[in-house]
Amino acid sequence: MPNYIPNEGLRWSGVLKGTAKAVNLLQPLFEAFTNSLEAIDMRKKSEEFAPYIRLDFYFNSTIDNKNDGLVRLIITDNGIGFDDKNFTRLQIFKDDTKGYDNRGSGRIQLIHSFRTATYESIYKQDGICKYRRFVLSKSNPFLEHNAILSVEEEKNINSEAEIQTKLTLDELREKSDIKFYNSQSIQDIKDVLLNHYILYFCVNRNSLPQISINYYHGTNIIASRTIAIEDIPTASHEDEIIHIPVSQMSSDMKRIESSNNNVDISIKSYKLPQGQLKKNAVKVTCKGEVIDSVKIKLECLPSDMQIDSSHFLFLLSSPYFDEHVGDTRDTLEILNKAEFKKRARQFGSIEPQIILDDLEAKVSDKASEMYKEIASQQEVYEKQLAALKQTYLLSDAALEDADINDSVEDILKKAYTYDARLVAERDAAYHTKLEELNGLDTRSPTYKEDLQRLVDDLTRSIPLQDKETLSRYVTHRRLVLDLMSKILNKTTDFQNINGGRNEDEKLLHNLLFTQHSEDTGNSDLWMLNEDYLYYKGYSEHRLNQIEINSKKLFREEITEEEERYLTSLGEDRRIKRPDILLFPAERKCVIVELKTPNTNLSLHLNQINKYAYFLRNFTSNDFIIDTFYGYLIGEALEYRDVRGADGRFKFDPKFNFMYLPNAPVVFEDDPTGKQDGSLYMEVLTYSVILKRAERRNEAFTTKLFPKLKEEEEINQEDIVDNNNERDLFS
Repeated sequence: MPNYIPNEGLRWSGVLKGTAKAVNLLQPLFEAFTNSLEAIDMRKKSEEFAPYIRLDFYFNSTIDNKNDGLVRLIITDNGIGFDDKNFTRLQIFKDDTKGYDNRGSGRIQLIHSFRTATYESIYKQDGICKYRRFVLSKSNPFLEHNAILSVEEEKNINSEAEIQTKLTLDELREKSDIKFYNSQSIQDIKDVLLNHYILYFCVNRNSLPQISINYYHGTNIIASRTIAIEDIPTASHEDEIIHIPVSQMSSDMKRIESSNNNVDISIKSYKLPQGQLKKNAVKVTCKGEVIDSVKIKLECLPSDMQIDSSHFLFLLSSPYFDEHVGDTRDTLEILNKAEFKKRARQFGSIEPQIILDDLEAKVSDKASEMYKEIASQQEVYEKQLAALKQTYLLSDAALEDADINDSVEDILKKAYTYDARLVAERDAAYHTKLEELNGLDTRSPTYKEDLQRLVDDLTRSIPLQDKETLSRYVTHRRLVLDLMSKILNKTTDFQNINGGRNEDEKLLHNLLFTQHSEDTGNSDLWMLNEDYLYYKGYSEHRLNQIEINSKKLFREEITEEEERYLTSLGEDRRIKRPDILLFPAERKCVIVELKTPNTNLSLHLNQINKYAYFLRNFTSNDFIIDTFYGYLIGEALEYRDVRGADGRFKFDPKFNFMYLPNAPVVFEDDPTGKQDGSLYMEVLTYSVILKRAERRNEAFTTKLFPKLKEEEEINQEDIVDNNNERDLFS
């Protein structure tokens, strides 16, 4: 009978749900391998022995002898084993007494991926040889006992038995994991271990355990690899120290300041043949492991550039990294300046910490100092950049985001993107000046002088060299507005083909934001809001396929009840396609639904609510979204129908649209409602959107190019710039 070991003071079902499965599908292997290394290091402290680690992968096989599903993975080592002291620590969640900054989350990664993790450990206790067998699992029999651990057998054995611990991982839980392991060759496994543990291997190069990797089909071994001293490079520089200032926000939350504290970071560097290292790289390490979640740019050398047929590797280590690594042991967060400021202002405070920008600059300076050939390459890049600035009349500010990895095209794109932002800012400044017209009193004796001052200010806000760019910008917008008007009036050629099939919605959708696109910068979403051009966006994407910064928006692990709901009533809710999704900032989302002009909008009021519900309840832990802004757009809007369908909607007579001030978005995991999201929603017509955009564009055109229109009467009530959006994203 299994002896389940419950934990008082916590519920394992909640712990498992709150500890996300690692993004890296090899994390269970890393956890097991790390534990083996630690067990070997612990045994080395008390005796001399010949350490080893053996990794045995057992696959089913196809007729043509290819891998067809990982059956089990066995990791064997002759480290210290699970004596009473180590076994007791295993039972404690987030234990910090082991000396390796272990927190107990590693075991959770094992059972997130595999059905069972079975340990068989032979160890010495008070001079007596003992055997202990126990199982980790999150299957129902375990959780019913509020446990993930059960002891199967404990006994004394022959004192001559070899000290050894064998971990057997059985049955991968997810098809994606099975597919992934099938795709990994034995050389892939060796290479990824070499990369992941490069610091440990380099530090312990002369005292490595014997490491072997074996692939089996049934009982037949089909491939073997070893990791030996010949595989481990030697460092060209060691123990180089850089000092990174600890940053904090000023008391007025306006700027980043350096505190009086520094963090010391040690650099070990290698100049390796291109066959050993594919790219130049900087890697952060924690406890002897590479943390891939931290991406550090080497500002002094392109990542793919070879010097003397070699690449450079810089390994960073520090107690600071060890203290700040995440519970999954594969994540470490170091914020850049922009994100540091953003979070500080969002939450009102932020803990002092090192900044990524400072780290990158210091590492690059030290790299140039250590290697003259890198310093020379940095000089070449700076000369090339200076030539580009001179040729294309680029400002220092426009090139602030350029780096040594950029091609000429990349540099110019960044510069022109910066210029585009300036245009938008100047538009806003221009509009502000226009609003000063309201304050001009024609009865005043200084009226003419005040008017001329305003004209001068407007002229100065538009430099001569920007006239052509701005002219193209205004012309583009004018054409887009004209096209939208033609679509609404059904005068385009496209609306008279396909046997009378209604193409209006597609035409309007693609006009605003091309279907299946993610390029908001190349859209015409400015018709809704100028800011939307700078948001991350997705047009006509399935919810379960959306990725933000290479991370899936929707979580993959769901409960049985959630699975039932997602596929109930003959639907597959995971493949729903919102017309437009925009992500302006953390925890926020804009949802846009577009309807054909003849569709009664009151019949679709709940659609945005449903999408918001999905996003609140089914996004991964990386994307917690609880603030939503919705547009429901069509042409057939009957205010009474909307009010009749949902009495919470109000009518804005000034701006001619319906709005829902605040609707709850239910979060099912919190019955108290404290974690429910909120939705602000507008129901409006294409005609209103067109009118708003036309007035903005006409005002701009008239003042910038007065000859295009001799007379313009500006009615302030008709100039709508979407500032009525209830400060949702301010």
